Amino acid sequence: MFFVNFRYTNFMRSAYLRSSAGFFAILELDNNRALAETLGLDLSMSDNVELLDEINRQLLTLSKEVTGVIFDPIYTFKLLTNKDQKTGALLRLEQDKENLPDSMPLLFPNFSLEEISNNYALAKLELNYNPHEIKVIEKKQLLSEIREYSKILNIDFLLKLKVYDPSKFTSDKDEKFPKKDFLFENDQLIAIQELRSLADILVIQNPSDPLAMATIISELDIPCLVMADEQDDYETFKADFRMAMENGAKGYCLGQVLWKELSDYRRDDQSLDLEGIANYISTIVRDRLMELNRIASENVAN
Repeated sequence: MFFVNFRYTNFMRSAYLRSSAGFFAILELDNNRALAETLGLDLSMSDNVELLDEINRQLLTLSKEVTGVIFDPIYTFKLLTNKDQKTGALLRLEQDKENLPDSMPLLFPNFSLEEISNNYALAKLELNYNPHEIKVIEKKQLLSEIREYSKILNIDFLLKLKVYDPSKFTSDKDEKFPKKDFLFENDQLIAIQELRSLADILVIQNPSDPLAMATIISELDIPCLVMADEQDDYETFKADFRMAMENGAKGYCLGQVLWKELSDYRRDDQSLDLEGIANYISTIVRDRLMELNRIASENVAN
């Protein structure tokens, strides 16, 4: 593992992720399994890993348009020095593997908070959670341990919180599970109330209406960002993002929704058209980021 020679001589705090206008714009380059699947790349083949690396390099040219980039320890960590020097770095703690929402997140066994601190980055964890699930105590304990140790190391911790319906992943015969109707916005608010002290930055699924967003913001004294749903296209997310910003959100944390058409760029033999992809990223995807940044800067509270 190498250490990165940043111009910052101490450590990075979440303030480095905030733009001069006061919002957060975070680009996700840590979901490489999903990206590879979208592109039809078998990562057991070295040629495909090289293709993924090249596409990630192209995506990393967008770092000038954002305030932070999330890297993963396997595929994009080696590109960390390629980002814009003024853009903050975050490193993913959880492994990029298929994991049922009712399971505990699998952390990288050989990549620790110390490594994140040594690379002048912030920590990021994606957590599937529901206040009525079986593993509530275990998940809270994990977050508490990460939070406490990150404070000791003087690094901030971003929690990407996904609230799910636990009844879909629990056997009806499991008597330990208290059967409750899943009401997303109600469960999301309870989850946020339970976990708000265990992170420095919180990323949430966008509520469906302004009142729900404003209610969430009233519960928090840390920055709250929004993510896209898997089924969202860019235009759908943009409308939801505008509503969230108008009601107190502080920015976005995004990846695939920005480049959903990436796999469409192919040659006649169906191989990836890297030149077309590079042009798509430098024009359409960059324009999308700039548009979201305009929306954020127009709405963020001073």
